Amino acid sequence: MNDENTKPIFTAIFAGSVVLANILAAKLTWVELPGIGGVAVPAGFVAFGVAYLASDLIVEYHGRDYAASVVNGTVLTLVVGYSLIYLAIWMPSAPFYEGQSAFVSTLGDSASILLASVVALGIAQHTDVALFANLKKRTDGQYRWLRNCGSTGVSQAVDTIVFISLGFAIFPAIGLGGDPTWGWPLASIIIGQYVVKLIVALVDTVPFYAVTELVSDQSSH
Repeated sequence: MNDENTKPIFTAIFAGSVVLANILAAKLTWVELPGIGGVAVPAGFVAFGVAYLASDLIVEYHGRDYAASVVNGTVLTLVVGYSLIYLAIWMPSAPFYEGQSAFVSTLGDSASILLASVVALGIAQHTDVALFANLKKRTDGQYRWLRNCGSTGVSQAVDTIVFISLGFAIFPAIGLGGDPTWGWPLASIIIGQYVVKLIVALVDTVPFYAVTELVSDQSSH
């Protein structure tokens, strides 16, 4: 597997993981953290971790400009995907179909959550791409763990702060759906979810090294 062959693979994994992560986020899972306690986290957090791994690999082998274009295309894909979901919700149900309410409750997020997820994705992923490329340049391509962990750790913080603040506080406050949450309850959601995402970011270093070693080994043959 040479570097060029990885382009469609990493691109497809990134886009697919992002879209799937947003669908899986309809379920909240419960994670117990030492010193913090139980934290409710969208079940798509692992898929988001895979997406960040893929975006880092895209920058690693195909550069910042291509990675940024992939992020833009994926944001557009997410918007189209949500539009298709709401089109499916709007379509009249078959007379014998009894799952409409479950379908709507699972996939029909409020406008505040949908808009927040799209905005957070764009900002956080562009942050990840820019920071990864910058760290790689400043370290002359050394210290892979630094650019992988550093870029993902910072961008996951950006993603969590932007998404939670917009989706649970700001957008509901301006009438886009739901009741706004402020103060410590809002901060506790941000902190808890970020800790879980940070753990995933650190674990990502193992497959990042594994994939880069595999690609380098295959390219040398």
